[in-house]
Amino acid sequence: MIGRGCQLLEMRRSFTGLAFALPLIAACADPPWTIGARAYYGFLWPHRPSSWILVEDHGASAEIFVERELRGDHGWQQDYLGPSYGFAFLHAGMGNPQRIGSAMRLVPYLHLPFTRGERSSLGMQVGWGIGFVEKPYDRKENTKQIAIGSQWNGAMHLMLQYRLRMGRTVLSTGLGIDHWSNGSVALPNLGLNLVTANVGVGYALGEVQPFVHVPDTMPLPRPRREQTVVGTFGINETARPLSGQHSVFVVTGQVQWRVTRKSSVAAGLDLFNKGTLATLHPELEDRGRLSYTQLGVHGGYALGLGRGEMMFQMGMYAYSPVPDESLFYHRVGLRYRFGKHLVAHVALKTHYAVADHWEFGLGYRWN
Repeated sequence: MIGRGCQLLEMRRSFTGLAFALPLIAACADPPWTIGARAYYGFLWPHRPSSWILVEDHGASAEIFVERELRGDHGWQQDYLGPSYGFAFLHAGMGNPQRIGSAMRLVPYLHLPFTRGERSSLGMQVGWGIGFVEKPYDRKENTKQIAIGSQWNGAMHLMLQYRLRMGRTVLSTGLGIDHWSNGSVALPNLGLNLVTANVGVGYALGEVQPFVHVPDTMPLPRPRREQTVVGTFGINETARPLSGQHSVFVVTGQVQWRVTRKSSVAAGLDLFNKGTLATLHPELEDRGRLSYTQLGVHGGYALGLGRGEMMFQMGMYAYSPVPDESLFYHRVGLRYRFGKHLVAHVALKTHYAVADHWEFGLGYRWN
């Protein structure tokens, strides 16, 4: 017992020392970290007519964040005029305490300037992380919560933001949208969309050096074309709540062409194999799993971020054993290249504004 008490005391001392050391480490970092807060005010946006039942009032939200500016050591950072990366935690009022309660999200994010002056900038902030909804759907006690069927969800964040720097202090204002969705892992899953205006203030923990943009006048680096084959896995539920969760397997092959320093276009094929097709069409239950396979063709656009990229795709089913929710599908996600030929893939596939399933996987790339 005495030994364990000494261990706990030593751990407490270690954590106390770390708590005092972290601000010093952050202040000594170059570039320094910035800490700050934002106040939001907005409303639920019902992107489906059935979601209007959840809209009752406006809501206020509060956010804390930490952020660090990238100084342009890599070419893509110069292309984006010195982007920033950070982590933000939001506690959101949804304007419906009885059916939704509050919501939270923790997202890593990138701030990508469109234009930048000596002290001010205008850009887009993009984040993707985890979210929490206090009161999801419950078949006994919360049947009118038709938007979210789980407490833990994915969270997406998008904001147009103006910034003004005055020494170490940064003032900001913006218009944004936050989205909570579980990717149809559990129904219902129409998703919650919070549209807000915000004001914020941040303070750098060290001296801030002005960003110096050095335009790259060299031709686009080669190779400009890349081929990839990616295999992914997901789980989804469809038709009605508690109808059962089923596996999803996807194989995607595509060719991607780099057209500017920031962007690429792509075209490819998708093979989807979804167990939920038999939920919607019982006549498939007596067939083998291979008969559930769908073939799609897609086109896409991607924003390059060094080894990573944000991708946006739209596709159409060229073959399906039975009709799906829609003839067209969409994909938004992230890819990251590592090693010489490998790529990691995470994405959300939807039918317009309705999630179909998450995709998590690995792939192979070559030029």
